[in-house]
Amino acid sequence: MLIDASDCHKRTITGLWLILANLIAFVSSGGCGGCPAPSPPGSISLAWSITDLAGQPTSCDRANAQSVALQLRNRASGNVVAATFSCPSSPSTTQLPAGTYDIVIELHAADGTRLATAPDQAGVTIVAGQLTQLTPVTFAANTQGRLVISLATAATTNCQPTGMTGAGITGITITLVINGDGCAPVTFIRSLGTTQRGTYTVNCSSPLVTTCIEKDEILATDLAAQGYTIHVRGKIGAVDCWRGDDILEVPPPGKPLTHTVGLARQNIPGC
Repeated sequence: MLIDASDCHKRTITGLWLILANLIAFVSSGGCGGCPAPSPPGSISLAWSITDLAGQPTSCDRANAQSVALQLRNRASGNVVAATFSCPSSPSTTQLPAGTYDIVIELHAADGTRLATAPDQAGVTIVAGQLTQLTPVTFAANTQGRLVISLATAATTNCQPTGMTGAGITGITITLVINGDGCAPVTFIRSLGTTQRGTYTVNCSSPLVTTCIEKDEILATDLAAQGYTIHVRGKIGAVDCWRGDDILEVPPPGKPLTHTVGLARQNIPGC
């Protein structure tokens, strides 16, 4: 029996239209007339605060903190859900599937470095359509910045006599003042390369005169991240012949400030 080509073409078109119509009806009905609707997610809310290592309240900026990170492990499936909140945005809320979770909570820097942790919260049940308040947490974070300074004069060396193209400095005093506040009585570690040469403790009211500090030495200390003014005096005998006064902004942890204090010669008797 011969089949009309045009009739075959019509039957093919009709079949395709029937398939498409059934697909549209399937999708319009939700894809499965007897399937149960997916359960709605639940929500959690977390509030947090930060203290320094001495227990004093501090800020995200001073702790160099960017975010609060949560790792939530579902006890039934073992799946781990991650949630991240902006550090200043306490309290914050997020949604996740209903279930029972074990939760790890950490304070992170911008690069993901862990700065502090809070106690884990285990067996937290998240109910569909409901908000669960997690136990508020307090992070104890390091807020100490690091300051590394060196001293330099226009002479070839700081400590050699002037007749040998040196600055002729015989003694050094250093004071460090918190801008808008009082003295910062920190202790500098004095080093040459990897060799520690001693310490220098700042005493603003009665500065200690230490031996001359050469250009290739460094003085390092940990201190609160904020603004300071440093005053350095280079003595020749009892006279302050070299002077340096700089304003410093010590950044949060993880970003040490390395600074050279330039000493200018004073045109006064005895120098």
